[in-house]
Amino acid sequence: MTPTNSRYRYMLRLMLMLTLIGVASFFSHAQEHLVIQGEVKDQVTGMPIEGVNIRLQNTVTGTSTNAEGVFNLMTNRLPAILIITHVAYSGEQIMVTQLKAGSFMILLNPKTVILDEAEITAGNYQVFNKINQEVIDYDFLDTNLVVLSYDFNRNRYRLVFSDENFDTISITDVSYLKKPQQLFNDCMGNCHLLTNDSVYQLYSSNQVICLTYPVHIKKFRELLGNCLFETDTHLVFEGNTDETTKLEYAAKDLYDLPTQRSKNEQWKHLFYLVNKKTHEKVMLDEVDEWEKNRDAFEQALFRFDPHNPHAMFFGEILRSEEMMFFKPSFQTVKLSNDTIYYFNHLKSQIDVYSVDLHLLRSIKIEYHQRENWMPVILTDNLKSKFYTIFKTGANYSLNEINLFDGSVKEVAKIKKVFPQKIKVNNDKLYFLYNDVNNVWGRKQLFKGELQQ
Repeated sequence: MTPTNSRYRYMLRLMLMLTLIGVASFFSHAQEHLVIQGEVKDQVTGMPIEGVNIRLQNTVTGTSTNAEGVFNLMTNRLPAILIITHVAYSGEQIMVTQLKAGSFMILLNPKTVILDEAEITAGNYQVFNKINQEVIDYDFLDTNLVVLSYDFNRNRYRLVFSDENFDTISITDVSYLKKPQQLFNDCMGNCHLLTNDSVYQLYSSNQVICLTYPVHIKKFRELLGNCLFETDTHLVFEGNTDETTKLEYAAKDLYDLPTQRSKNEQWKHLFYLVNKKTHEKVMLDEVDEWEKNRDAFEQALFRFDPHNPHAMFFGEILRSEEMMFFKPSFQTVKLSNDTIYYFNHLKSQIDVYSVDLHLLRSIKIEYHQRENWMPVILTDNLKSKFYTIFKTGANYSLNEINLFDGSVKEVAKIKKVFPQKIKVNNDKLYFLYNDVNNVWGRKQLFKGELQQ
């Protein structure tokens, strides 16, 4: 389907923006059978290191060094970001933009263990522990973490770069920025710091978090707010999710509504792909839940009493019906290991597609019909797993979704009430928690193990 002129201009602006924020992968083209060769040695002794893990960023494709510290890693495109890790050495990230004769030489520094960074609490959680620090937000750069914290004694904002065990790698002061507020991972896997007025892309250079390519926050949200993920050839979007919901709830009676029902765009779900070279738009699914919208309107009509001067406005009744009894279904699309998963809860199934949108299979599901199900799907990209959450009172339980039969299995009970920003990365559970019963409490980052 050929996009309209406005959509065409929109995509041109998007390409320009992606250039500014340094997304080299946007312009990469598919290549086959590229072999990256390298050697890994100790920075201090110059000796080769055996058993170093080398993996392509945000994939499960990887290898390890042999006794001579040599590795060969296959990739299908450049540039490629290599994630290098070893239990006894500080990790590195290397960007390979082109192949060269011979091997890449990679030098690793022996890891220095920093004490008193984490503590174990009741419930076997590991806590990101910094004196006089409150965690504002966190996100991931592959297996490592970026933690935005606030030192309330010194009135300073800091980005703490740490490994998954909460051992500090480096600290970057960002107090010069206009009130840092949030960390955000965009649809291409890049981590950003959001402030009051700007967005900065984060990257690791020599184990230090650096900021670059500032963009106005309004422009950033306009262009990337509804982008879900990218493949080698397409960007995938969700329609209407980043727009202000259009409501007509001021009507005193139904005849004052221009269309005799609310204009709630959330009843429509639109998932589509845009080719990065041709800008051609391909529809994945378009769902218009007109039946729920109609049922909500009819129920509001039944409840409305036009003869009672003290009765609720018709628009208020309609809003109540739409939000509480006939709310739209939760639909979402995820990418994992070059496979697209469409969580079609309206049809009680997960549709599995190849990256070229060939339907591979459909998986029947029932978990979403449970009353305590929360409409959220979490992805562990490093392990190619999906999770969802069930809520009982203030307590949450994390369940893994079986991608063969659609069943769910509980893998963790979160033993903190009302946890925030729950994530799963590399088979580890993370969440933020603020003890509401403690007036001096501060938000902290917790990490827990999953049940296998």
